[in-house]
Formats: sequence, C-alpha cells, structure tokens
Amino acid sequence: MRNECNIIRDLLPLYAENMASSDTAAFIEEHLKGCEACRKEYERTKGPQPTQEISHAAPLLKLSRKMKVKRIQTIALTAVFVIALFVSAFAVLDAPIYLPYSEGIVTAEQFGDKGMLLTFDEEVTDFGYMVYDDPDGGDFYYCDIQAWTSLWNKWFSQGKGTLSATVTTRNTKPIIAVYVPNDGSENVCIAKYDPNAENRIEKNVDYESTIVLPRLALGYYLILAVAVLVVFGIVWLLTRKKAEVRVWIERIGLYPVAYIISHCIVSGINWASYSLPRDFSLIIFISILLYSGLLLAHNIWRLKREIKEINQ
Repeated sequence: MRNECNIIRDLLPLYAENMASSDTAAFIEEHLKGCEACRKEYERTKGPQPTQEISHAAPLLKLSRKMKVKRIQTIALTAVFVIALFVSAFAVLDAPIYLPYSEGIVTAEQFGDKGMLLTFDEEVTDFGYMVYDDPDGGDFYYCDIQAWTSLWNKWFSQGKGTLSATVTTRNTKPIIAVYVPNDGSENVCIAKYDPNAENRIEKNVDYESTIVLPRLALGYYLILAVAVLVVFGIVWLLTRKKAEVRVWIERIGLYPVAYIISHCIVSGINWASYSLPRDFSLIIFISILLYSGLLLAHNIWRLKREIKEINQ
C-alpha cells in the first residue's frame, strides 16, 4: 500500500492539472476514495500557494522591468550620440576660416547717391560687416568687414560665385570701410565713402591702423569646467562609501566632462575665439547632448550591474 501511495503522490500534480490519461485518472480516483493521507496530499497540491508564487515571480518581474528599461535607454543613447555626431561635424566643417587681407579680397565702389557696393573675391564664401559711429566722437561711421570660408565650402561646395553687399548711410556722414583680418594683424582701410564729396569714393585714406584681438572667455569657461571637475572628483573620493551621495556626484560631475569634450570639438585646444557667440552656443548645445548621453550610459552601466546581481 505504501508503494502505491508513493506512486499516486508522484502522479497527483499531473492529475491536479488535468494532464493525466483517463486510465491513470481513474486509478488515482479509486485510490483517493480509500486513502485519507493521499486525499489530503491532493488537496494540498490542488490548493493555491500565492505567497510562494509571488516570491518566485518577484525577481523575474524585477529583472524583466530592468531589462526593458535598459533596452529603451540603449536606443535613446544611440539616438543622442548620432545627433551629437552630426552637430559636432557641422561645428567643425562650418567653422569660419578668416581670410587675411590681400589685394582685391574686397573692393568698394559707389552705389547710387547714399552708399557703396562691396564686392568680394571668389575665395570668400561668406562675410559680415558692422556699421557704427566713430567711438572717438568723429563725424563719420566705421564699417568693419570680415570675410571667411570653411572646410565645408573648401571640400564640398561648388562655390557661391562673387558675393557683394550694399552699405548705405541714413544721413550725410561719411563711411570708412575697414577690413578686419581676425588673425592678429592690423586692420586695413579699404575706402572712404563721402556723400558730400564730388568724388564720393576715396581709396587712399588717412587711417590709424588698429588690431582686433580675439575673445578669451572660452578659456575662462574651460578652466572653470576643469576646476569643477576636480572638486567633484575630490568629493567623490571622500564620499565613495556612501552609495546614494556617490551616485549623485557621478551624475552631476558628468557635465564638466561633457563641456570639456564639447570645447575640444568646437575650438580644439584654442582658448581664444573671433566668433565667440557662435562657438559658445555650439559648445553649450553639444555639451547638453553629450551630458544626456553620458547620463544614459551611466544608468545603463548601473542597470547591467543590478541585472547581474539578480541573476546571481
């Protein structure tokens, strides 16, 4: 009888799940009618065990959630770094390469009654100019002219042809056109337009040369980013045994890293810039993209460790 009970108890899980054959089910039912111990075993096998099921399912559910989050963050990380790559390529390829002064790089001619026409050499792919009052109080305007090209235009562009611009005056004050080479050399006076003179365009002008120096703000920001990174590194070493504090230090400390990398992408190792608004805007934009990517990478690394611990 004991051997028969052992056989029946081995078959009870199949019987409880309706997976036993009809003959086996009939044999089990016949046995259960006369064996109280096996009936109790059957009731125990058939009854729900929520606590045990939950305890076994919880780690699996936790693992599944973490793996799903890891997949989503990996996709987001890929997208962020692809965008950062394209923006970085734009920052490098479209960076202005200022052209030094040479004869004919820009010429000035009379244009109507109240202005002059600036015509640029074919080497110039873009330019800019700014008209402003003489800072020393003279009764005339200055017109600072800059001309540049870029790696993109050198390598890929078919050229824009000859570029030109019209500089006009709203009153009878003369305009002195000055070429600014942005390379540490002296500015060059191109011409003077005087709407009151009979010969309105004068080429040989008495002009006291000046030099436009680059802006150094990017260097200061870079030094600040390095200093902040060093401070966060010291704090991380002092709090490395406090897990929660360490995690936040790591997350915040990733931004100076992103800023330093962005500075190197946009400006290389140069601290000076003749196009500060453009360079700084790109550095901030790329640093935000890189910071987002580094945060995602940090989270993915932590998730990998947690998934490994659950599997163990």
